[in-house]
Amino acid sequence: MKKILIALTSTSLIFAAKPALSASVNGNFNVTVTLTSVCTMGVVGDLAFGTYTAFQAGTQTATPTTATLTCTRGLTGVTANFDTAAPGSTAAAAATNAVGAGIISGLQYDITATPGSITPGNAATASSTGTADSRPYSITGSMPASQAGITSSGTQTQVRTLTVNY
Repeated sequence: MKKILIALTSTSLIFAAKPALSASVNGNFNVTVTLTSVCTMGVVGDLAFGTYTAFQAGTQTATPTTATLTCTRGLTGVTANFDTAAPGSTAAAAATNAVGAGIISGLQYDITATPGSITPGNAATASSTGTADSRPYSITGSMPASQAGITSSGTQTQVRTLTVNY
């Protein structure tokens, strides 16, 4: 019995002394995405001409306003144009600068939206989602001198739309 016990103990020590086997396997895969680029526009302030005196000698210049867009980083081919929905309004075809005209209170005016310098966003990193590009458009306007206008009371308002195409 002693011999059997010694044989069993020796055999179990042999199996216990063997190191455990370890293995791994791997496989490659693609990460894919289809990005749809977009721009959003913040609130645009009023383009205010102030007070125009009938038949005034000089051109009336509006206080400029800014339309700020937040866009996908690196977006190219951006153009802009104004609407033509307001009575007497006109607009040039979409281009780098938006150009338009209109009539308010019987007074002609010209408007332009000019893109400013793009503030580039930051690329995403392992610890950050990244940020968008900021694209400002300065909107300016002027009214020619020597216009009669139409009698009206108080401040007159006309809604215009700046459309940015990308």
